[in-house]
Amino acid sequence: MVFKVFIDICQLLLFFIAGYYFVLALFSLTVSKKETVVSKKNKFALLIAAHNEEAVVGDLVKSLKNLDYPSDCYEIFVVADNCTDNTKKIAEDCGAVVFERFDESERGKGFAMEFAFEKIFALDKGFEYICVFDADNVVNEDFLFHMNNKINQGYRAVQGYLDSKNPADSWLTFSYSLWYWINNRLSQLSRGNLDLGCRLGGTGFAVASELIKEYGWGATCLAEDTEFTLKLALSDIKVGWSHEAVVYDEKPTQMSTSMKQRKRWMQGLADVSSRYVKPLLKKGIEERSANAFHMLMNFWGDTLYPVTLGYFLVVYGMIFFADEKSLIYDLFCTMWLDQWKFLLLSVLVFGNIFVILAGLYNDKKLDRKVIKNFFGFVIYLITWIPIGIWGIVKKDEKEWFHTPHSGGKS
Repeated sequence: MVFKVFIDICQLLLFFIAGYYFVLALFSLTVSKKETVVSKKNKFALLIAAHNEEAVVGDLVKSLKNLDYPSDCYEIFVVADNCTDNTKKIAEDCGAVVFERFDESERGKGFAMEFAFEKIFALDKGFEYICVFDADNVVNEDFLFHMNNKINQGYRAVQGYLDSKNPADSWLTFSYSLWYWINNRLSQLSRGNLDLGCRLGGTGFAVASELIKEYGWGATCLAEDTEFTLKLALSDIKVGWSHEAVVYDEKPTQMSTSMKQRKRWMQGLADVSSRYVKPLLKKGIEERSANAFHMLMNFWGDTLYPVTLGYFLVVYGMIFFADEKSLIYDLFCTMWLDQWKFLLLSVLVFGNIFVILAGLYNDKKLDRKVIKNFFGFVIYLITWIPIGIWGIVKKDEKEWFHTPHSGGKS
């Protein structure tokens, strides 16, 4: 049966992904290396991309104004992209330099950032690094302190810890937040500890100005941060990880908004995959580059990992509760009924759960809310499956979707 063979191949692929991430996650159990405080203070341009963000942009500018970092070593810029509200006025009143941009034919964060980069470079103020934020963010006061320390370890691009402003708003915002917490620890920190190179996460990161000038940002993609990461990986430039530089953003409260946002992410990832997987594979094979292989897993796995976990949890439940005579049971469960296969499935399910709980505990994120929202989180993981397929099918559609922000509870 062709379909059954296809299902078995998919199961083997997911088994490999879960195994890889389990081994990788073991390195997140170690405490991150203590930073060495350095005297050199790099100069930063802090860039905020904003489209009709009057509800939140002021909070971010104020947050950046309060950074515990020399005020003459950073400046705040906002690109007000096709705004029809008071984003520009609020940002200026709070102390930011605002660049207005109006172009309905080229809409989206990538185009806005390219526009802003050109404006900032034209100022010729000697900014060595550019930090990028989304308008709904706020940051800890020591954000730049930790980013600067990491940069001075030799990294030309650094990603900060992505946290949540509103995890308690609903089961959906908590599920979003929990997945970010898991990814921060199990994926990004592990890679940081192993110096494998991390992945830029769309906000809360710093990149050397010279890298942006040399490689270009790549404005036409819906996952421009991932594309830039892969550009750097092909040139053996690793992205560092700062676990202590924390930035918070607002998670969607409505499932309809969440699905559109995640569909956009998957469209961008599918688009980037079609252009960068082959060069990375070629680099890995011809140059025997372990880093190229790990970056492929970083690129694919960080998206497939939640799908894998959700799938394994469903299969594990079906083995005990589904009708053994049903077609679904035959297709999805029979592969795991051999004793050693079931043992491996159990190790992967409970092993991944263990390292997830250990990571949450180490980051002081483990409390009763994790148990209370567990089934909601499983639903969130499972919804990645149709969303992922939807995004891949629609990968050639480049229409940008703006995620609305309310600036509500946090």
